[in-house]
Amino acid sequence: MSQRGFTLIELLVALVVLAVLIGLAAPNLSQLLLRSRASAELSAFSDMLNYARREAVQGAQTIRVRGPLAADGAWQVVRERDSQELRRFSPLSLFALEPAGQQSILFDAQGRLLSVARVNLDLSVTDSSLDCAAFNRTISIELSGSISQQKGECQ
Repeated sequence: MSQRGFTLIELLVALVVLAVLIGLAAPNLSQLLLRSRASAELSAFSDMLNYARREAVQGAQTIRVRGPLAADGAWQVVRERDSQELRRFSPLSLFALEPAGQQSILFDAQGRLLSVARVNLDLSVTDSSLDCAAFNRTISIELSGSISQQKGECQ
């Protein structure tokens, strides 16, 4: 008589091997997801500033970026003339911002920064499992309105 299927021992061995592989992969997967979230947050923050500048130029109007808001830590892009909120952006959950406190950044109708000097925003990771050398950033907004991102310092 021929044997069909698997024995109980074979199934148990396969389950043990599978459990070991999952146990080895899980920490790497969670770290990968955290790094992915951090990259997405950096991109979203930079995209927010570019969005505000683009809205200023396209609408020939002054646009303000403000945040983090006290209520929920979100960021707003607001039309200056009537305080109309154009878009709300998620709060930074993996980064601390320097200078601390609420920021207010204005772009004029030509997309230029309305400020007496260039604005630098330092974003530092708050989760110690993230590599600060890989994720800390300094976002600079020149008086011309040009927005750039440089690797930040570890502290």
